[in-house]
This record gives sequence, C-alpha cells and structure tokens, in this order.
Amino acid sequence: MRKIFTFLIIFALIVPSVIEAQKKRLISLSFEKADIHTVLRTFAKLGNINIVASEEVTGEVTLQLRSVPWEHAFQTLLRVHGLTSVEEKGIIGVMTMEESEKQKQIISIETRIFRIKYAKAKKIESTVSSMLTKRGKIKTDERTSSLIVTDIPDVLNEIETLMKTIDGPTRQVMIEAKIVEVDYRTSRELGIDWWVGDEGNSAKDTYFGGGVKTPVAEKGKFIFGTLRDGIKIETQLSMLESQDKANILSQPKIAVIDNEQAMVLSGKKIPIITLDRAGNKIIKFYDVALKLTVTPHINPENQIMLELHPVISDLSSEATVEGGIIILTNEVQTTLMVDNGQTAVIAGVIKEKESKVVRGVPILSKIPLLGRLFKSVSKSKGKTELMVFVTPRIIPIQ
Repeated sequence: MRKIFTFLIIFALIVPSVIEAQKKRLISLSFEKADIHTVLRTFAKLGNINIVASEEVTGEVTLQLRSVPWEHAFQTLLRVHGLTSVEEKGIIGVMTMEESEKQKQIISIETRIFRIKYAKAKKIESTVSSMLTKRGKIKTDERTSSLIVTDIPDVLNEIETLMKTIDGPTRQVMIEAKIVEVDYRTSRELGIDWWVGDEGNSAKDTYFGGGVKTPVAEKGKFIFGTLRDGIKIETQLSMLESQDKANILSQPKIAVIDNEQAMVLSGKKIPIITLDRAGNKIIKFYDVALKLTVTPHINPENQIMLELHPVISDLSSEATVEGGIIILTNEVQTTLMVDNGQTAVIAGVIKEKESKVVRGVPILSKIPLLGRLFKSVSKSKGKTELMVFVTPRIIPIQ
C-alpha cells in the first residue's frame, strides 16, 4: 500500500513537467483548407495532449509552420480563428469566444484573500482589477495589506500566478550625500568629469595644467559630473579640510526603496511675517537651505539612474522697498546614469566672500587720529563653491 501511495505522489509530480516539456517541443505542420477538427487532432497527437473541441468550433485551416514551439503554434491557431482554450487536469478544451463568455456567466464565483508581502496593496489593486470579469470584485484591506478578490476560479488562479511575479522583495538603495563648501580653485582639481550644465545645456570644456577636465559655468548655474575611477573623495576632502580649503557642512545618509523618492534637507528655516486678507499677521517659515530630492531606478545591469532635483536657497543682501526679505533660489531637475557605488557630483553655486583683517599695536592703535599710524587694515576676496556628492549603493536582498 505504501509503495502504491509513493508511486502516486511521484506520478503527480512528473506528469505536469512532462506536459510542459511537450508544449515546448518544436513542430512543423502544413495544411491547406483542412477541417479544424483534423488540425486539432494532429496537435493533440504531436503534443501527446488531450484536446476536446465544442460543437461551435468549425471552419477550415490553412497554415505552414516550421520548427515552432507546440504551445506558440497552438495559441496562434486559436487567436487567428477567434477561439480560446481552457486547461483543467491535463485536458485542453477549445471553444469560441462567445461560448467562453457564456461559461464565465454560469460558473460559480469564489472569494480568495491574497496577502501582500512586499508591495503596497493599493498599488497592486489597479493591476489586478483589469484582469477581473464583469462579475468580479476587488477590495483592499490596508490594515492587513491584503486583496480580497471575488471572481471565477480561472481568474483567481491567474491572479495567484501574477502575485508570485509582482509581489517580490523590492531592492533598496543607500543614498550617501556629502554637502561641502570648497575653495573655488581647488574644486576644479578633485578629479571630476563634468558633462552637463543647467537646463540641459552642455558645459564648455577647457583644459589646463595636468589635463584636468573643467567646465566654465555661469555663476548660479548647476553643473553635473561623476568622479573618475580611483578617486577617493573622503581622502581628498579630509586633506582639504586640514588645509582650510574645504568645509563639510553635512553628511546625510538615507535608504530608499527602488523607484521611490528620498529627500535630504540641510539648512535652516526663517520666519517671515505676512498679512492675511483681514490684515492679521501670519508667521510662515521658509527654507533657506540645500534641498536635494533623489529618486533611484535600478536597471537589469545594476546601474542606477538618478533623478536629481537640487534646490539651493539663500538670503539676499538686498531688501524690498518695504524692508522685506529676498530669498534667492537656484534649482534644476536632471537625470544621471551611474554605476553601483559611483559618485555623482552637483556643483556650480559659487559664493564670493570678502574678509577684513585689522592688525594694530595694543593701546596705541586706539588713540584718535594718531592711532592710524600703529595699525594696518587688509582686505581679501575669495570664492567658494557649494558641492554635493551623491553616492548610491544597492543594498543586497537578504
């Protein structure tokens, strides 16, 4: 008895795989105005599969096939002649589209609950709803992240197969950003290949000592690039910091799901008083900061397409006639393709700084009029550039 039971289990496992193998088998056929029932019998014999056709299936078939997979040839035949098929327990039933629709109206409907493990149930609902028949219904239970679907068994089986494909673990990307203020001349020697300017305009390339590739960008315009292979930006910035040529303002790190948006904000909020229609004072807070929005997209080659939207705002030294505050803003949207772990660079926002240093002899330099002889004043101008280094890394699925 135990041997018979074991045989039945093995038979149940082997038969489906044999049927699938037969469907992939290459066949060659040639018919001219042959009765469709004759053609179907030939398909059944070649595929070693049971086929049953309804009385409504009629007509003549003309075809010429050479080395075509059995299943592809069979489904093409059905589509050309307006037919469809239903497979159940190893038997394929062939019928007209009208008969199929009538059967769908007669077959009793069932309800199944599909638990969503990784994706958002609400997003999958729209995909699944397009598969339902006229009698089908779907409802999302956000509390348990489930889809409650009511329809005929065939449709429910198709949805179950679809779930195995679309409800898989989604890869994540670790976004590491460095917001750095760098001496303008030094920033051109960091080993960066610049290639695009603001609003999609290509930056003009120039070369100077050592063959360093450098763009000439207008003041206040964003430029983009990538670090060259072998350049370690952490080492470079640490060295520049020790020489007072760089200042790391922020080093945010955030993980985000593939195709989802991540946002980094570094700066401050300032209160501005405004008046409503009734004349009442309202305090609103505005960002005076660097705001970077990143959306990663992982392609099959494990490259990452980054949708970047940097916004840099700062207070202007000017004021309105009424004494109000002016906020200067630079922003742009662009898309970069980088390798996993490669660093993209955003730059181009240049600031000019003036410094004034007063040196003098204690006490004597403070004497009115005569003190000028005992002190000196030196002024210096310099340029700094705000640079953002963005490094995306794919987090392996455990």
